[in-house]
Amino acid sequence: MNIYIEGLLKRYEKTVLNIEKLNIESGKVTAILGLNGSGKTTLLECIANIKNKDEGKIYYDGIEDFERVKNKIAIMQQRPYIFNMSALDNIVLGLKYEGLDEKSINKRIEKYKEYYNLDFLHKNAKKLSGGETAKVALLRVAVLERPLLLLDEPTANMDIESTLMTEKLIKDINKKNKTTIVIVTHDLFQAQRLADLVIFMDKGKVIEYSLKDEFFSNPKNDLVKKILRRSDKND
Repeated sequence: MNIYIEGLLKRYEKTVLNIEKLNIESGKVTAILGLNGSGKTTLLECIANIKNKDEGKIYYDGIEDFERVKNKIAIMQQRPYIFNMSALDNIVLGLKYEGLDEKSINKRIEKYKEYYNLDFLHKNAKKLSGGETAKVALLRVAVLERPLLLLDEPTANMDIESTLMTEKLIKDINKKNKTTIVIVTHDLFQAQRLADLVIFMDKGKVIEYSLKDEFFSNPKNDLVKKILRRSDKND
């Protein structure tokens, strides 16, 4: 799914998003980077129609009417809501809502089990650790296999091993299903490992947007250059 944004404004007490034009390419993994408060999460939530925009247009494969495309979009939020039921029931909730039969649901679950040690599937999801909760939230949107997958800091609460497996899962979803994936991350190295394209935001605006290799080797914006230099010194 291709996402085209034009004249997007979102205000609270001040303007938190101000994007003139942005095209998120279909079938690619796009990473959104930026300092805290730069508008990354708000952009993701506007695309998912969780937050109402104040001005502007968002087109999904050329369609502006969100109601016509909402069943093609899945989002994992930074603080996902977990229902008071087993981890497995949380994961399959969307599939049941879509009317899949038990055989189809089990087949879909088996497909994604290989990525994690899921010995917590029958535990109450409210009693899971932060990392386990993140896995449940990610699998809940992954199993839906929708054309657009929006991920807000999906590995923030995971250990290194789980983070690397999650990155493999994201890559596989993109390659096998041709899924358009937009991932908000604070981790420059994760963007380098995962993304085809990188967006950098500051004060609600997109200040850099390019192919990954160009972004990391030849950024145009001075703030981005400064941050990348600082990252190199910390290696």
